[in-house]
Amino acid sequence: MLINVGAEFGKNLETSEIAVELIDILNKIDGDDFILDFKEVYFITMNFAQAYYNAKNESPKKISEINIGDEISVVMGAADEACNP
Repeated sequence: MLINVGAEFGKNLETSEIAVELIDILNKIDGDDFILDFKEVYFITMNFAQAYYNAKNESPKKISEINIGDEISVVMGAADEACNP
């Protein structure tokens, strides 16, 4: 299932609560595979990214990302390394 993150959660993802809410919603939806489209997301904080990866790692769902911009990719990469050393 494809989810447009920007349309659902906003163009600026700044808090860990948003990340946890996003994964919690996915955990409640039937289905095992989710693709999160970050095309309309222009800014994320390290707070969001770390909470996202922690919640994603705890989720039983298969979650992947597409259309991550360069600046967001840097933050997501750093958060992924911090959460998955």
